Amino acid sequence: MAIPELNSSPAALVKVLWGGTFDPIHQGHVASAIELSHYLGVQPVQLLPNSQPAHRTSPEATTHQRVKMLSLAIEAHDELAMDTREVTRQGPSYSVLTMAEVRQEIGPVKPLIWCMGMDAFAGLKQWYQWQELLNYGHVLVLTRPASLWPQDPELLTWYATHKVDEAKLLLASPSGQVAHLKLGQHPVSATQIRQQLRLGHKPSATELAPAVSQYIASQSLYGIN
Repeated sequence: MAIPELNSSPAALVKVLWGGTFDPIHQGHVASAIELSHYLGVQPVQLLPNSQPAHRTSPEATTHQRVKMLSLAIEAHDELAMDTREVTRQGPSYSVLTMAEVRQEIGPVKPLIWCMGMDAFAGLKQWYQWQELLNYGHVLVLTRPASLWPQDPELLTWYATHKVDEAKLLLASPSGQVAHLKLGQHPVSATQIRQQLRLGHKPSATELAPAVSQYIASQSLYGIN
């Protein structure tokens, strides 16, 4: 199957969503999303902050604060944009519902790619109606530092049944497939950032965008007094 040529309006042809808590968004998130944009030839990659994660503890920052930090982090990067639909929706952020909503918006033909880290993929069976995700789009699993490939037999069988060997092949059809992409390694995490801040250490500009650092200080977030 031929891969469609991505012209000067790739955003009109492909929808790429990367959800997360972004508590806070760090430079690893930004660098990885930009790398993904360049690899796929898709601009922008849409970063999608969730409101109430269904499978993890609630974020420390408020929804408004996380949206503001994300906006500050990506404002200089044309490759990235933000989709706020989940933070304006009431209740838990279920990916399958978001994918169904986006599919209805973009129609049946355009590729829809839902991105997740390897850690999220390892817990995919806990997600609401996880086996329905591919009815609405593709799943792209992105390798992160220190993450391990899951060993669950059911998950591995699902992956093997639907996988394509190269992530760019997801651009050739609207939905139904899964791929894995190894991005550059960015050894920084939101947990690490929060721990640094609680200990009184200021993250470097390679870990946290200066504008985000300034906003965190102005809001006294993550234990800063």
